[in-house]
Amino acid sequence: MLLVSVTALAIAMLGGAKLAYDVLGPDKESNIGIFAAVIALGLAYAVGWLTAMVAIRVYGNLILPILINWLAWACLAGVCYLYVEILERLYLQQYDLWRFLKYMIVMAAGLVAMVGLHLIIEEHNLRPFAIPLLIISLIQLGLIVYRYVFVGAVSSIFLLGDVTFLFGMSVFSIFTLAHVGLLEPLRTRFTNYFDMNSTSIRTQD
Repeated sequence: MLLVSVTALAIAMLGGAKLAYDVLGPDKESNIGIFAAVIALGLAYAVGWLTAMVAIRVYGNLILPILINWLAWACLAGVCYLYVEILERLYLQQYDLWRFLKYMIVMAAGLVAMVGLHLIIEEHNLRPFAIPLLIISLIQLGLIVYRYVFVGAVSSIFLLGDVTFLFGMSVFSIFTLAHVGLLEPLRTRFTNYFDMNSTSIRTQD
């Protein structure tokens, strides 16, 4: 189960890196749709996530939580790199509406993947993950002010995209850092369900 979960999650993360590279790269004539790619990656991630959850919560695997924690930090590094790359493209204003939606989809997928890894491990603290995201958000705020106040002579319609992306990332980071407990009901449900199955298996043994 350890091999299956780690392999499936690694495949999903490598595929996510490839998808991000395609989205951030120059436009190409391709028949591959981003929605199909996200669904395929979501399937691989779901297999790894469920297998890891069962291995840890039901069978008490002690090695997998360490590996999942490393994967979570690697996912954070990928999200931060993606954020910086998207930030550069937003500043240059060389994108259209469809490309902006791609940026949003890929970033949302990365954040969901990171939160999913967080839910696998019991008592995992997500607060430190918010700090680098908040720093990058602060940099983005400074670039927005510089772009529209000091540079000038730019299209103001791009301001909507800048503010939308900044708002989404800031809200996610602030709620993560504040730890208001939005994920606690979901975590509690997972814990109760898998603890019940774990107890049943031990009873049968």
